[in-house]
Amino acid sequence: MEEQGQVLYRKWRPQRFAEVVGQDHVTRTLRNAVATGRLAHAYLLCGPRGTGKTSLGRLIAKAVNCPSPQDGEPCNRCPSCQEYLRGQAPDLVEMDAASNRGIDEIRRLRERVGLAPMGGRYKVYLVDEVHMLTQEAHNALLKTLEEPPPHVIFVLATTEPHKLPPTIISRCQRFDLRRIPLEAAVKRLSDICSEEGFSLTAASLRDIARCAAGSLRDAINLLEQVTTHYGPSPSPEQVQAALGLESRGRGRELARCILHGNLVDALRAVAAAQEEGADMRRLAAEAVEFLRQLLLVQAGAPDLAGLAPEEMEEVQALASHTSPQKVVGALQALATVDLREDPFSPLPLELALARLMAPPPTPSHEVALPSPPLQEEAPSPTPPPSPQLVEELAKACQQMNLSLSHYVRQATLKALEGDTLVLAFPFPQLVQQVDRPEYLEVLEQAAARVLGRRVAVRCELGETPHRPKGGHLLEEALRHGAIPLLRNQEPPQ
Repeated sequence: MEEQGQVLYRKWRPQRFAEVVGQDHVTRTLRNAVATGRLAHAYLLCGPRGTGKTSLGRLIAKAVNCPSPQDGEPCNRCPSCQEYLRGQAPDLVEMDAASNRGIDEIRRLRERVGLAPMGGRYKVYLVDEVHMLTQEAHNALLKTLEEPPPHVIFVLATTEPHKLPPTIISRCQRFDLRRIPLEAAVKRLSDICSEEGFSLTAASLRDIARCAAGSLRDAINLLEQVTTHYGPSPSPEQVQAALGLESRGRGRELARCILHGNLVDALRAVAAAQEEGADMRRLAAEAVEFLRQLLLVQAGAPDLAGLAPEEMEEVQALASHTSPQKVVGALQALATVDLREDPFSPLPLELALARLMAPPPTPSHEVALPSPPLQEEAPSPTPPPSPQLVEELAKACQQMNLSLSHYVRQATLKALEGDTLVLAFPFPQLVQQVDRPEYLEVLEQAAARVLGRRVAVRCELGETPHRPKGGHLLEEALRHGAIPLLRNQEPPQ
């Protein structure tokens, strides 16, 4: 390993092809190429960030210049390998195309290509994020790739191969790296912990690997952040706090309540998460992830769910008692929740839950539309009946502001007085949300589309149903006909 003062991901960078995690389909071919001497003059390594592109580029350089490779692996003992281990190899030239993307940089590289290696057999040029080069720079690089000197090997790395000219791709041996599988990342983290003297539970390592989303470099960085902050033996609760996963239990609780059709407990889960200061976006995302895992288990692909054995048991039990249609419906409902404007407001999530699990409001809740007064001038276009008008307004708003569309669906049409449209909302919180200049402007544009003429929109508080203990969340449940859910449950104080 390299110097102890380095950050973990550099300290534990793979030094043999066998140490590269999750890319066996690539490392096997490269080892055979080194072992047989059948080397390409240019390699293109494609894949997401943190999956080993740069590490593989350095390994290629070290292996091809090792005088005594063993089955295609560098020996890591000879003077050449030792130079690479120290990061002082003179025959490896690294270039970041993101910050050196112009034609002048490529011209300087082309001038250096003619120079012979200083110690090894090959001069290796590793160009990272090669897709960032300008078109002129790509053209200049292409000329070098077409007729490279025999002592030069190019290793091009990119996260976006579709941005590369086909002429460059066609002159390289291409390898596509995959995201690191969850179990492989956990195994690597466990090995690092053993060597570094860290003590983390298996569940904590899975949390770290899951948050890294297939990037081993990110996973190792997260491990270092956790242990730097909490010491070498952080508790599972401390790991979750460092990763921002404190509300994960709430997200799973919310998903279970949705599947059981329990609106009141779902609303309580949202309220509890809000009191804990949780970001509603994260709460919704965690519920969606749990539902996705459930759907994968139901579809017969549990290996794709990334669940620990103890988690799998719970999900399988729930999957056996839940229809896939219900899971899909829950996913679709949560996908419509727009929390971009205020990620800490529970209202959009509450309304989505109410619409998903409660019966639709009866027509008796709507206010009848009065007949338009007789006028000498040509009458205004006759609007549709009240329920249809509100729904049409909501649909028109949906194209411009999804949150506003959710709010409008809770309104009733109180009156259409001349050029003023009056909407009544059942709760003060809804009036406060909608009665803002930016929302009113969008709402008036939507009303003009529906009515065929410009009107001003006024928001008022309508008749509030009997208020039980528990605030506006239970009021919303009652308004949507969830009384049967409340009869046998004590409302929250």
